[in-house]
Amino acid sequence: MPSNAMSAGTAKIERVAVGMLEELAARFPVCTASDEFHFFPQILGADRPWSRWDDFSSAGVATVCDQLREWQQRLADMEAANPIRDDQIDIQLMRRVIQTLHEQLAAVGAHRRQPSFHLTVMGIGLAEAIDAGSQALRLRLQGLPAFLDRARSNLHQVPVVFNRLGLEMIKRFQPWLAAFPQDDALVAPVQAALARLAHHLKQLPTVEEFLPSVEIYARIASAHMGCRVSMDELAGELDQEIATTEGLLQHYAGILHPGRRWQAVVDSIETPLADIDTRQGYQQTIEALASHCVDNDLIPAGLPAQSPVKVEIIPDFMRPVRSNAAFSATPGHPARGGTFFIENSLGGQAMPVDYRLLSAHETYPGHHVLDSSRWNLARPVRRHIEFPLFYEGWASFSEELLFDTGFFHGPLDQLLMAKRRFWRAVRGRVDFDIHMRRRDLSQAAAFLGERGRDPTRAKAMVQRYILKPGYQLAYAVGRRRFRRLYGLVGGAQRPAAFARSVLAQGEIDFDQLETILMQGG
Repeated sequence: MPSNAMSAGTAKIERVAVGMLEELAARFPVCTASDEFHFFPQILGADRPWSRWDDFSSAGVATVCDQLREWQQRLADMEAANPIRDDQIDIQLMRRVIQTLHEQLAAVGAHRRQPSFHLTVMGIGLAEAIDAGSQALRLRLQGLPAFLDRARSNLHQVPVVFNRLGLEMIKRFQPWLAAFPQDDALVAPVQAALARLAHHLKQLPTVEEFLPSVEIYARIASAHMGCRVSMDELAGELDQEIATTEGLLQHYAGILHPGRRWQAVVDSIETPLADIDTRQGYQQTIEALASHCVDNDLIPAGLPAQSPVKVEIIPDFMRPVRSNAAFSATPGHPARGGTFFIENSLGGQAMPVDYRLLSAHETYPGHHVLDSSRWNLARPVRRHIEFPLFYEGWASFSEELLFDTGFFHGPLDQLLMAKRRFWRAVRGRVDFDIHMRRRDLSQAAAFLGERGRDPTRAKAMVQRYILKPGYQLAYAVGRRRFRRLYGLVGGAQRPAAFARSVLAQGEIDFDQLETILMQGG
């Protein structure tokens, strides 16, 4: 096919993609601007109307679903007429985004069942506006009461457990809002709207069932997450990973302390940082990781300066919507860098024993490198799309690249790596078992407790897992997908070449990535 025809086809795909992305950004300005909502593509709209909030009304969602079906048909027609490999990949990526978003809105329906979903949108939207300045925050606050009032009409048949989580989250937001420096004329209506939402939730008839159907969960795991296997095969993968990592844990624990159980060996490890604060400890580790990745050609030499990582203590206003350690990147081409949010504690008391592996996962060569590479891609369509299995799988696998390139070594590092793999597999199995009706929440928390988790923490963990069905699968299963490809192409002999080849493609499907890697790029 002549090059001009190829260019015309690519341009047509990009026009459809831009139209779709801009429309979604206009309707869902918070969800599309954040990496918190994994089933949305990421885009910052050309015009940021800060007073506008996401529209999850029944009419708004129905309109979007109609548009998604129209885009799906247009892209299907284009796919049939365009044989170029890279164009086919772009089309299939967009079609997968459309299908996932449509099914999340129409079938999964977190916006109909989870008050915490709307409150998370609220927290992320306000945090974004705070970063953008006082005018943006003023406009966001002006539009927020209407968003919260719409949430009341959107929520129906709310499960008891989600209702309780929503009320707990409102309690956490109220003192944060009370501390805002803005005029009370702006904050008071928001507080009143939150109070109306709390009253509504207290009066709302609730239901006991909080899980999606087994059929919907299987669809989420296979298609939305991208596992692409049957549920029996998925359970087998998780069990195999648990058994393998338990063996590795006992092996390396035996090297360090013969005769002791691995749990006791892990519990006896002390974090070596005692004289510096947490932020400084992480910052030094990230700088060392970045230098190592540059020296070993895992990343371009200019990436740390062009797309820097900031380490920030989790602000009070973000605590309702951030975990204890999380990376966040702002959408935009070229990549602008990102922020690694951590808990604060002097003397390293909050530093986990595997803080260096955690830093690798979140920054170099993990999430930060993947996000920066994606936003710098030459093909615009792929910049906006990420999927949990690829996103979490890469970050989990990338820790292991640092063993092959010499940053990590020795039985202690191997023990900590096995621990992280073990817990990811256990979390994936808990996610799977809860949603496949093989364990209730108490049994799932007990399963975690039997493997060493504190009972209070175990209970909190299973409460989080039910808010994002299937997401915990992404770590262990995604890591296994990358490990398989790594072995298939001899990556251990050329880890830098493998990393560069993967990062150059964007978050495409694993079967497509395998074809490209086997063909040499």
